[in-house]
Amino acid sequence: MSTSPQAATDPRASAWVSANAGAGKTYLLTDRVTRLLLSGAQPGRILCLTYTKAAAAEMATRLFDRLGEWALLSDTALRARLHDIGAETPDAKGLRKARTLFAQALETPGGLKIQTIHSFCQHLLARFPVEAGIPARFAVLDERTAAELMAEARTAVLERAAKGDARLKNAVALLATRAADGRFAEILDFAMRDSGKLREMLSRHDGEELRFAAHLRKTLDLADDDDEAQILMRFCAELGGERSMCERIAQWLLGGSPNDRKSGDLFAAFLSGGMAAESFDNLRAMFFTEGNEPRKSIVTKATAAAAPELAGYFDRLRERVLAVEDRRRCAITAALTAALVTVALSVLAHYDRLKRDRAALDYDDLTFATLNLLQRRDAASWVLYKLDGGLDHILVDEAQDTSPEQWKIVGKLAEEFFAGSGVRADLAPRTIF
Repeated sequence: MSTSPQAATDPRASAWVSANAGAGKTYLLTDRVTRLLLSGAQPGRILCLTYTKAAAAEMATRLFDRLGEWALLSDTALRARLHDIGAETPDAKGLRKARTLFAQALETPGGLKIQTIHSFCQHLLARFPVEAGIPARFAVLDERTAAELMAEARTAVLERAAKGDARLKNAVALLATRAADGRFAEILDFAMRDSGKLREMLSRHDGEELRFAAHLRKTLDLADDDDEAQILMRFCAELGGERSMCERIAQWLLGGSPNDRKSGDLFAAFLSGGMAAESFDNLRAMFFTEGNEPRKSIVTKATAAAAPELAGYFDRLRERVLAVEDRRRCAITAALTAALVTVALSVLAHYDRLKRDRAALDYDDLTFATLNLLQRRDAASWVLYKLDGGLDHILVDEAQDTSPEQWKIVGKLAEEFFAGSGVRADLAPRTIF
C-alpha cells in the first residue's frame, strides 16, 4: 500500500487499496466499515460488495464478532481496540457509542448490506422487476443448474445441425474439422463462457451475424470471395506461370547439402502435384517449422553462392509464400469465427428459451439486467433516486476480479456521490473504497 492502513480506513476519504495476497486487504475493509459506523454513518446506507458468498459471510461474521466484543470491553481495552484501527481517541460519549454499534447493526432493517455483486443485483431486480423487464417472481439459477441447461441447449442445437439445418450443419462441420483432438466442445464452451461479451459484440452490428462477419473480413483485409481455397488457388495459378523457374529451383536444391535436398524433395512434391492448391502444404513445409513459425534459414550458404540468380528468386518466393500464408490464416480465422458465432448464438438462444420457460435468470443475466436498468433513461432516474436515498458509502472487495460490467454498476450507483446535488457540504462525505 502506498499509504498507512489508518489513512486508507479514514471514513472521510475515498480510497483504492492495492497489496499482495494475504496482506490484509479484506481485514482493512472491515476496519473501514467499523470506522464509518463510528463516524455516524447509518448501517443501512453502507454497501459492501464481495466476490464470493463465503467472503461476504466471513466479513459479516468478523464485523459482528468485533462489535459484539466491544460491547463488553472495559474502557481501557476498548480505547486500545479503537486506536488499533486508526480511530480517534474517544471520550466517554464516544465509548458509549462504540458499545452500541452492535445493537445498532442488529436492528438495521434488512441488516448490514454485505453482499456479492450478484446478490445485490438480485435484490435490486426483485424491487424493480417491471422496470427491468423481467418476470416478477424470477428464480436464480445456480452454477450447476445453469451448466446443465447450457449442456441441454448445446445438445439440442447439434441435433438440429445433424437433422439438416444447413446453416448450422455447415458451421458445425467446419468447426469439427478444424478442431484438433476433438476440442470442438471445449472451443464452443469457451466462446459461451462470457456470453455477455459475445452479445455485446454482436449488438455493435445491430445483432446481425452477417454484418459482424462483413466487419471481421474488412478488419482482416479480406475480399468477399477470399476464402482459404480461393487464396491458395490464385497463388498456385500465378506460380504455375513460372513453372520453368520452379523446376530449376527444385534441381538446384536437390543438388545441394542434405538439408537442401530435403527442401528440394518438398518442392519436387509440390511440382509433381501439378502446383495445385491441394499440394500447397508441401511448399509451405519448406518455409515453416512444425510449430508454424517461419524458418530463419533454408538454403545453405554454399548452395546459395553457387547460383545467386536462383537464390534471389528463392528469397522472393519465400516472401510471397509468407504473405499468402498470412492471408490464408486470416481467411481461416474469419471462417472459423463466423462459424463459432453462428453455433454459439444458436446455443445461447435455445438456452434463453429454457430459462424463460422456467422464469429464471443466471448470474450473467443478473448483472446485465441490472446494468440495463440503471442505464435506461425512463427508469434509471427513479431507481437511482430510491438507491441514492439509501447509499452513502460503497466498498468493493477483491476489486481485481470485478468485471467491466460490474464496475459500470458500481459507477452508476456512485454517479451522484461526487457531482451536482450529490455533493453535500453540510453532511459527511460520501465515499468509495
